[in-house]
Amino acid sequence: MTLLPTAKAARRPWRARFAALHPKAYLGAHGLVGAVACIVMLWAFSYIADEMTEQSLLVRVDHLIVGWLQAHRTESGEAFFSVMSWVGSQLMTTITVVGMIWLTIRRDWFRAIALTLAVVGGTSLNDLLKALFHRGRPETATEFIKVQSWSFPSGHSMNSLIGFGFVAFLILEHTTDRRVRIAIIVATAIVVGLVGFSRLYLGVHYLSDVIAGFLAGAIWLLVCIAALKVAERQRGERAP
Repeated sequence: MTLLPTAKAARRPWRARFAALHPKAYLGAHGLVGAVACIVMLWAFSYIADEMTEQSLLVRVDHLIVGWLQAHRTESGEAFFSVMSWVGSQLMTTITVVGMIWLTIRRDWFRAIALTLAVVGGTSLNDLLKALFHRGRPETATEFIKVQSWSFPSGHSMNSLIGFGFVAFLILEHTTDRRVRIAIIVATAIVVGLVGFSRLYLGVHYLSDVIAGFLAGAIWLLVCIAALKVAERQRGERAP
């Protein structure tokens, strides 16, 4: 039996119904939540950046964790987390480039540009932050880092969160099944988390580097998603 339109609407999630009935209010609510989240994460990033310049508890914890992981590191662990480190760099780049090409072929210009700006802008922002804070890497980093670069914040952590996070966001836009959406979110979080931990395990970053990378990546990701939504909203209002 065919459902009546009202019955179909009743089965839609309340957020979808609210967004359909009050699009401006829905966008504004999302913007407010995103702004508050960015402010909180920016404060946390600033706190870590301030603490790492001193012989603080955070710095001591950083060194303790690096030392403990080095003492308990195994060859199989090194092999696994070297792969995860590759996932957060080369594989992530490949996936995002394929995504850009696919969106361009579909002529989805807004999302193609947004994904490009998110990834390229995130990489540039990470380079800028590294140059700004000039934090040296752990002494154990020489085994896996052949070209000298600064440590804070972790580029793998920041860029993998931005790249995988934005791709997951694009997939979620076309998925309504709750279980599938949860699976995508959980899988993305696990992969990004393992990438960040791989930098700790391999001894090329401190814990505060990884956390700061996640914070900076999350802020930039939210900014890029918000910019995409606002641009689409404005285009929709201009359309006849």
